[in-house]
Amino acid sequence: MKNICIAIPVHENRDVIIQLLENIKYFCPNSSVVLFQSGQDPNLCKNLGVPICPTSFPLTWGQDLSWFLLNVMEWLEKIQYPYDYLVNLDSDALFVKKGFEEFVIAEMQGVDYMAARFSEPEDWWQPGQTMMKVWPLWQPIFNRNHFLAGFMGGQVFSKNYVKAIMDFDKLDEIKKLMKQHEKDIFALEEMLFATLTHTLGMKAKRYPKDIDLWNRAYPQITLEEVESIMSSNEETYFIHPVYRDINNPVRKYVKTLQI
Repeated sequence: MKNICIAIPVHENRDVIIQLLENIKYFCPNSSVVLFQSGQDPNLCKNLGVPICPTSFPLTWGQDLSWFLLNVMEWLEKIQYPYDYLVNLDSDALFVKKGFEEFVIAEMQGVDYMAARFSEPEDWWQPGQTMMKVWPLWQPIFNRNHFLAGFMGGQVFSKNYVKAIMDFDKLDEIKKLMKQHEKDIFALEEMLFATLTHTLGMKAKRYPKDIDLWNRAYPQITLEEVESIMSSNEETYFIHPVYRDINNPVRKYVKTLQI
């Protein structure tokens, strides 16, 4: 079986992090997990039994999450970490069904990138509006008339794509622009990696719509929605977002599935 590595930025609520690690171990038993410590508490990830990216640093929501992925990619390449596919998962996600590993391997045959709602975004999309203000500086790097977009949580990268990013001769220029514009572009991480697929000649695709539906920015997933998912035959393996409260009804319900 091909190796899947799940990378997660975590910044608060150690009990919720532990629950997520247990959740992944149950629903994705063949996958490995690495964490990016993006919060202020130096003890947040201590003794969790999973590797922590050594170049972790506190992140600001919507501003610099691209650094999380780039730093993790660089670290995994440096230590020659064994994986075929890298999946980034938000810390407020939870798996609800088994089969995600098999799904990723099947969907990624001949593909290098997959993301929820991968597309050329509409003009009304707010993150895209912030990118348009500085697009003349980014366009020469991407070598494309318009940027692409994919939802942050659940992005899947082939190792081939990760290596292509690491070898890109304009990577240093990208980092320079990231530092320059991290407060100007909202959710750059939802445009950077999606658009680079075109620049680097990678084949990309969108998640099936059933999975798109339950992996969203807002509103929070409700208990009624999870119960509906479990009573249907929808191809939904994980849900997002779920309140980072260990006593949240959705979290309690999902815990009962892990038996």
